[in-house]
Amino acid sequence: MPATNDGWPEEFGFRIGGSGPCYILAVAEGSSAQLAGLQPGDQILEIEGQPVSSLNREALVGLARQCENVPPSIGVVSRTQQVELEPGQEGRFGFTLRSDGGGLLQVEGVAPASPASRAGIKAGDYVLEVNGVPVQRYEEAAATIQACPGALRLGLLRPGRLQRWASSSVREFVQSADAIHQERRQKAQEFSKKVQEILADQPEAKEKMFMILKQYAAERKVDHLAYALSMVLTKESHQLLIDNI
Repeated sequence: MPATNDGWPEEFGFRIGGSGPCYILAVAEGSSAQLAGLQPGDQILEIEGQPVSSLNREALVGLARQCENVPPSIGVVSRTQQVELEPGQEGRFGFTLRSDGGGLLQVEGVAPASPASRAGIKAGDYVLEVNGVPVQRYEEAAATIQACPGALRLGLLRPGRLQRWASSSVREFVQSADAIHQERRQKAQEFSKKVQEILADQPEAKEKMFMILKQYAAERKVDHLAYALSMVLTKESHQLLIDNI
């Protein structure tokens, strides 16, 4: 893992994009980002407890690279949307793809009155999955789509439309939950500081611990959490972290 945040996010194995909010567009196989549970389609909500939904890519990268913790803690939520298409005339779905040259696939065009058009697919949508399988290469995606015998399931990221969807009712909900959010953010910042103090020279233990916490967040299995932590945080100095968790 890099010693500084100067190459964030690429040196940690992922790419981001967006004009506020920003999204994770690609995650490298076997990278620390993948091990931490980050996935294409995740929207970045926070960095080190600081809300960043309004920041564009340049501002977000600048903030992350100034953070003291390596890597900075980030809060995300998945924005991948699953869309199912039934084949139309001649078994076609009515859309074309293009590669941006950097390992990302986007919808290039949508035929009028096609299955893709009726499903609301638009040019510029990112295609992250085809039939549940992550895709980055145009050739692989095109071959899978052409060989599909029936309904086609796409995992899409639609940054522009997600931003417009943030209505006043959503903003009111966020404001009403601000007190709880602020308390959680403060606890997260305190925990991050303790992790940095105790595990600064133990990057492998640090990475494994965050993997365990990510798995617990998804499965909520307390017994597994306690056992897994005891296997990784074995030193007497680690007890403070276990107590905090």
